[in-house]
Amino acid sequence: MPEVCRSLATQLAAFQGLLLAAAGIHKLIGRHRLRIAAHEFARVPRRLAPFAVAALAGTECLASLLLWVPTSRAAGAALAVLLWGGYGLLMLRAIAADRREVDCGCSFGAAHGSLGAYHAVRNAVLAVLAALVAVVSARYGAELVSAAQILAAFALLALYVALDQAIALQPPRAGELL
Repeated sequence: MPEVCRSLATQLAAFQGLLLAAAGIHKLIGRHRLRIAAHEFARVPRRLAPFAVAALAGTECLASLLLWVPTSRAAGAALAVLLWGGYGLLMLRAIAADRREVDCGCSFGAAHGSLGAYHAVRNAVLAVLAALVAVVSARYGAELVSAAQILAAFALLALYVALDQAIALQPPRAGELL
């Protein structure tokens, strides 16, 4: 059983590592959009938004690197839990304040829909998966990511992005939480 847990955690770490690397690069490439999102979504003062975006991009890239290295995987996963959880709490705050239309900057594509249950659940699931990686890696150790797991991680990332874009393009219906 430990081998199965370790293999699953390695697969999840590869997916999360790719996702966090993509998120960090996304923040660097789309600096202008993300500075606006940091200010409007996270309520970071406008003059500090460039620093917040750079710090988050660096933290995401660091977590990604840590997830790829077996000896630091648990630490990378713990950092990922903090990132996903923090973003999720910001989303819940925006939803509670009825600021659903604000761009959270968390979409890789051109389309971004209004915040809703999907976004909060997505981040909760990502945080739980990262916590699973942290616990399994700390308890059973970690292994190198195989070529097949890298390919599977890219496939999961493609599905993640496709689902994100599909949710963003779907017009909300009256009474739905999404």
